[in-house]
Formats: sequence, structure tokens, C-alpha cells
Amino acid sequence: MNDSTTDGENTRAYLDSLRRGDLSALLMHARIDYGTMGARQGVVVVHAPQPFSEALSSLPPTDRKRIAEAVLSRRDLTVPDDIVIKKAGDPMDGPATLLPDLIIHREMMVAVATGGGTDIRDVDDYYVARQARLVEACAAAGIKYENPHESLWDWYHYWKEQGFESWAQRRQYIRKLFAGPVTMAAGRANSPSPVVEREPTGWDRVDRSIGNARAKFSTASIEEDWQTVGLVCREVLINLGQAVYVEGVHESVDGVKPSPTDAKRMLDAYVRHEMPGVGYKEVRAHARAALDLAVHLQHRRTATRQLAALCLEATSSAVAVVAIIARRGV
Repeated sequence: MNDSTTDGENTRAYLDSLRRGDLSALLMHARIDYGTMGARQGVVVVHAPQPFSEALSSLPPTDRKRIAEAVLSRRDLTVPDDIVIKKAGDPMDGPATLLPDLIIHREMMVAVATGGGTDIRDVDDYYVARQARLVEACAAAGIKYENPHESLWDWYHYWKEQGFESWAQRRQYIRKLFAGPVTMAAGRANSPSPVVEREPTGWDRVDRSIGNARAKFSTASIEEDWQTVGLVCREVLINLGQAVYVEGVHESVDGVKPSPTDAKRMLDAYVRHEMPGVGYKEVRAHARAALDLAVHLQHRRTATRQLAALCLEATSSAVAVVAIIARRGV
């Protein structure tokens, strides 16, 4: 094969322009070659680590052809109907593999339900193990994942009970089931947060709301989305105040009893009680500044990604500071 290595950024930009962020994100860790093989022109070879290579291999033919179109979009070559996929490099694991795992899972459900030549008995163990991983990984990422089928046999009995007689009905159900999680996972992969993730605090509502803030940031693309990051960060700080404030123990500086949503008074009263005196005024100011930034972002009609990132970092930092004061995770 006579080949050249393509510019992956151009390929991904083409897919992004088609609103196929899922396909774009699958190519983030790939090397793409194109060229001729014998009499064939425009052969596209995608080299990717596991599980990205497996996810690419499991895609339906239309999606694989769309990738070939993206690769050759700036070249005068005939677009092939398929791409060649080869494993390359060490396998990947961790949060980066959430998107390919979702796609592999989705296509496995499609294959067993639409005559794809896959026997449930051959793949159900893999499905069950991946389902457990996805439930945990999506929860950690703040992604709503509502696949109720713990095994492929559960899925089989469900489509029988629901009367999904046609393959199209089953395929449509699965696509709808995975649409939200795949879109959010692709958004996180294409727009990773610049904020370093910290260890959970142990306060469930605080940790969940921080995860939600990260998820909102990862899928945000316009001003209203960035404003929503500020709104969710404010909710994080309200939950933090509710986690530590104890009425009758922590008194606000002005003597006003904080309302359940008055994060500023709750946090100020708590930190003032735990770290009194002028020597700790900067510590007390930290949470106030984070809240002010969140409120500012929430109401700023010209919100930007940079401001949202600063807000998310300030909120995460304030949570970490209060957790240290409370001797959590130290």
C-alpha cells in the first residue's frame, strides 16, 4: 500500500461540522493513513488503541463511510464504502474510554436484536461486565445513563414483551436510549475540562453537584450554556453550606439567620467559627469570592468558556478548602 498520513484535526473538524462529535471524539487518539492499494484508490486506514479500535469496528456501515468521507474531504480521491481499522499502541482505560465503551455496548445490543450474527450466549458475559462499568463511570461523570437492561437476556425478553417485531423498532429504541449519554461523553472527550478533578469530599450532594457542573461545562458551547455552569456552581456552594452549617453553633457576622439557600452566610459563619480571628480572613474570603464569581457568571449574557472554567475551578477550590477545614480527605 502506498500511503500518506492525514491531518487528524481536519478530519475531526469536518465531522464536527456535521454535528458528529461522537465520530470526531473516537478519532482523538487515532492515526489515519490514506492512499492506494493495488487498483484501489482512497483506502483509509485508522490506527487506534483499544477500546477505540473496537468501537470503530462496531460502528454501522454509514458511520464508517462518513469517517472515510471526512478523511478524504480535501482530496480528489474516490471515497470508499468502508475504512480499515487496526489496533495500535497500548490499550487505554479510565475515564477516556467512556465514549467507546458506550458505543460498543450500544452496537452489541443492536447486533443481537437485528440479525447481526451475534449470539447472546457468546457475548452476554462481556455485556454484563461492561454494563456495571458504565453505570459507575457515567455516575462519576455526571452523565444520565438509563439503560435498565442488566444483561442481553433482559434486553431480549424486553423487546419480546414490548412487541418490537421489526429490527427498525429495536434499533430506534436503542439509539434513543444511548443518544444522551453518547452526546455527553463525546462532548467531554472533545472539550476536556481544564480543571483538575479532586478527590470526592464524602458529602454526597456536594460531590454529585460538582460532577453535574463538570458535565455542564463539558457539553457547553454557547453563552447560555456557560451561564448554566455558573448556576450549577452556585448550587454546589449552597449544598456545601448546607453540609457544614449547624444552626445555633455557627453564627453569621451580622446576626441574620441564613436561609437554606444563603450559601454566603452559611459558609462564612462556618469558616469564621472554625478559623476565627484576623489571621484567617483570606480563608474566609475564599468561599465568598467563589460564590460571587458563580453569581456573576450566571447573570452574564456575554459568558465565555474561559470565565466558566475560572468559575468551575474557583468552586472546586472552595469545596476543597472547606473539606480540608472539616478534615475530610486529609
